[in-house]
Amino acid sequence: MRSSLKSTRIVCLRRSPWPAVTCVLLTLVATALPARVVTLPFAAISEDAAFRADASLVLVPVTVTDRNGVIVNGLPREAFTLKENGVEQRIRSFSVEEEPVSIAVVFDLSGSMKDSLGGARQALRALTASANPDDEALLETVSTHPKSALGFTSDIGELLSAVAFEKAHGDTALVDSVEQSLDHIRSAAHARRALIVISDGMDNHSRHAQGELLKRAMEADLQVYTISIFNPPGNRKAAQLMEEQHGLLLMQELAERTGGLQFMVRSDEDMRQAAVRVGAAMRNRYCIGYIPAAGERSGQWRRIQVKVARAGLKAHARIGYRLD
Repeated sequence: MRSSLKSTRIVCLRRSPWPAVTCVLLTLVATALPARVVTLPFAAISEDAAFRADASLVLVPVTVTDRNGVIVNGLPREAFTLKENGVEQRIRSFSVEEEPVSIAVVFDLSGSMKDSLGGARQALRALTASANPDDEALLETVSTHPKSALGFTSDIGELLSAVAFEKAHGDTALVDSVEQSLDHIRSAAHARRALIVISDGMDNHSRHAQGELLKRAMEADLQVYTISIFNPPGNRKAAQLMEEQHGLLLMQELAERTGGLQFMVRSDEDMRQAAVRVGAAMRNRYCIGYIPAAGERSGQWRRIQVKVARAGLKAHARIGYRLD
């Protein structure tokens, strides 16, 4: 876990032995991990909280949207409730902040994207335009085989240049490409990480199983955002339609289970707008911290449910975590 000391914030290092301190008058940094367990030697998270050594604090990033999918900011701590395994938890820390993001972009260049490639490039252009100077990004392209088109770079505009003259071709190994991006983003410089998939969901050439990918994504320290391109059936065969539906469902599951967002798009303008909202979602998140209940820890999966007590609003958070 990467952390850095900033004014008015305390850095919390997982499994890191700090020298004992009697009191810390700083607040907790809102790190970027989807559900992060932080070991606190002796730290006061709020004015009425005192923890034993090695107390485990779980940090859950949350994005809130309204009925139109617009990001909602400015909500107070009291607007949120969080349950673990069905039991409501006391919120120990609450913050909102903007930090640099390490982004892995999976961009579909397979043959099924022939009619959608122009709009997909517009979406990528909108993503690069919304990037912050300290962000970094890498690019994986999808075709018959996954391809690392561009390693991590702080010049986000290079992503668009890398696919500017590419043509849609080949079969689709979407699952394999996302799997590969999960491997490569592990070398990211920033603690806050996101994976963005721009695709029509077709997959007819992957070696890895969808279930295996979902498991890896849920246990990774990131959120997945998907821009799912839906084209009318037209003259597609039944087998192709089945592949597309399975792929779109996978992209929905990747987003929902990791606390990201899915955008179903049809037109080029839809793609651009979706990319703008993805950029906003990556940087406008709440971070909720709580102390998990005692019990068996090694390898135990714990389910998380976050809700907002305001009509028309929805909280997006990962569905759980595995406590080591």
